[in-house]
Amino acid sequence: MAQQLKDEVRNKMLDAGGRVFASAGYGGATMAAIAREAGVSTGNLYRYFGGKDELFYTLFTDEFAAEHLRRVRRRVGSLVATPDLEALGEEARRDGEALLRFWIENRARVVVLLARAEGTRFADHPARFVEALMRPTLAGLSARTGKRRLGSMVRFTLRNVFDNTVRTIVAILEEHEEEAAITEAFQAFWSYQLAGLAGLERWASRVGLESRPRE
Repeated sequence: MAQQLKDEVRNKMLDAGGRVFASAGYGGATMAAIAREAGVSTGNLYRYFGGKDELFYTLFTDEFAAEHLRRVRRRVGSLVATPDLEALGEEARRDGEALLRFWIENRARVVVLLARAEGTRFADHPARFVEALMRPTLAGLSARTGKRRLGSMVRFTLRNVFDNTVRTIVAILEEHEEEAAITEAFQAFWSYQLAGLAGLERWASRVGLESRPRE
């Protein structure tokens, strides 16, 4: 029973840490703020975690970050393998639901990885996330359009779209707490985004695509 209570207190502290890191960022978070959020004394928090770094890296592990990117790659891979981006097959829907479930269950931690991890070893996670979107999307568009090499304008467009995707994911997860609202927001966003990708595919099929964006 005593160990169970200790585990419950520790988990409460970790949950509070996730919320504080999500709102204040790694740099702005303090052990005192985390203790207040958890409803414990700062001294008690230090009895469980030696400092902010230890608490942060207990929450944010290399395995967690890698799992996030793996789920993203799987989602995008199944999307670009779908014959019609606006009429998704079972695998694409299943992978989308799995990614959405991951975001819902780890809402605060995903916000931190995508927007609040400056000063940590995960500061490059947003860039890695964009690459996890870019690579399979470019490969899929190349296969679907029959063009071995897509031009710079497609890459320019996709990179800007996916940079905005990061901001939109963070905005949705910060704005909404209830599962139903988060799900509805992502359904709306994905409907918009998939229609855009389908349009880009049609455009890429028609033009030479070797022009460069204007400086």
